[in-house]
Amino acid sequence: MKVIILGTGTSQGVPVIGCRCETCNSKNPKDKRTRTSAIINVNNSNILIDTSVDFRQQMLSNNLNDIDSVLYTHHHVDHIFGMDDLRQITQRFDKKIDIYGRKDTLDELRITFRYVFDKQLIRHNSVPIVKFHDKSNRKFRSGVTEIMPIEVHHGNIKIFGYRINDFAYITDASAIDEKELAKLKGLKVLVLNALRIRPHPTHFNLQQAIEISKSVNPEKTYLTHLTHDLIHDKINQTLPKGIELAYDGLEIDL
Repeated sequence: MKVIILGTGTSQGVPVIGCRCETCNSKNPKDKRTRTSAIINVNNSNILIDTSVDFRQQMLSNNLNDIDSVLYTHHHVDHIFGMDDLRQITQRFDKKIDIYGRKDTLDELRITFRYVFDKQLIRHNSVPIVKFHDKSNRKFRSGVTEIMPIEVHHGNIKIFGYRINDFAYITDASAIDEKELAKLKGLKVLVLNALRIRPHPTHFNLQQAIEISKSVNPEKTYLTHLTHDLIHDKINQTLPKGIELAYDGLEIDL
């Protein structure tokens, strides 16, 4: 099983347009953050988490060309607006891509990408050819791979993180109930959002993410969905053992 962290930035990305802060001016490539996403290769299948706004560039930058299924965390723009670029994959490989997520998430996708269901466009293969699977907070399978949803709070809405084997990915969370935290026990790797240093109403800040990591106690935690508050090398020097900032292109072998 291999994971590539495709993007680690917030909805604005880093650098932020017009900003001249230390992080946005940094020459360190680990401070260049496209919008948050990851891909998991497991059981000879490529499972994508979210089609970020930067999905096309992320695929090109990582020399990737195929996706078998997509797990959506929620429907916010930075996590879904790359979905149309699945079309290049369904055309090239003449296949359908399975789409999984909460019903409310996929209902929003059905509205935003309503043209995807146009029978004429489907017939001409000019839209992504996808199959939606509404999922509740129960284990399910994508092919032969078992996937466990992790229901978390993102401000006043509920969204999904996901666990596959000993790896879990949670973004945009602001709270996690105890029964959902229990699903994260025994992890080798946890990827968790840590928006910024200051508190935020709909995302964990850095200290809250550290506390969640300590309570779950995975072997390794990588922090993602990062603003320009967090400059990579300086923040990493302050983090507890076993916790690091993720960066675009980070590869994790499990």
